[in-house]
Amino acid sequence: MAKEIKIKKNKWFLAFWSLLAIILIMVFSIFFALFSDSYQSKDSRSSIQDSDATFNVVLTRKQVNAISAKFLKEQKIKNLSISADSKQVYVYGDIKFLGSKLNVGVIFDPSVTKNGNVLLKAKKLVAGSMPLPIGTVMSYIKATTDLPSFIGIDSSKKDISINLAKMKTGKLLAFKAKTINLPENKIIFQGGLK
Repeated sequence: MAKEIKIKKNKWFLAFWSLLAIILIMVFSIFFALFSDSYQSKDSRSSIQDSDATFNVVLTRKQVNAISAKFLKEQKIKNLSISADSKQVYVYGDIKFLGSKLNVGVIFDPSVTKNGNVLLKAKKLVAGSMPLPIGTVMSYIKATTDLPSFIGIDSSKKDISINLAKMKTGKLLAFKAKTINLPENKIIFQGGLK
């Protein structure tokens, strides 16, 4: 009788450690997939030609926030929200982590690249009391969100690039960013003929 009990304990012991090993292998595989980021940030030059048809589009933070909300709605991206205030740009979203829903946010400093594209550089992560690396969260967002081809996430550099040169604007017009000045509430894009 004592031998039967010992064998049952050994089966459960082995089953527990096998299950734990499988879970750890799955978690490490997921993190490896998230960190193996193949995106390379490319700063393509805008195809705007200098002509009399060049014009500036001046927007406020409120207008940019409204455009961002409309864009996310049209792209059917429900788990993210984007907003700008007088200092930074905030990207908030819900992510599933080990079966739990976690509300996280990343704070970005926006800038204009030399070729007229927008670069959002991650500065801080807000995830309640759970310490998560910014790169991991950005990799997860990239892996779980179907973003258009002109938006790139580089988790190793902790930035998001918005390549306006690749954005579909029709056959006639193209745009590039000129100024992003959040404290003065002035965001300027230049439009013109391709």
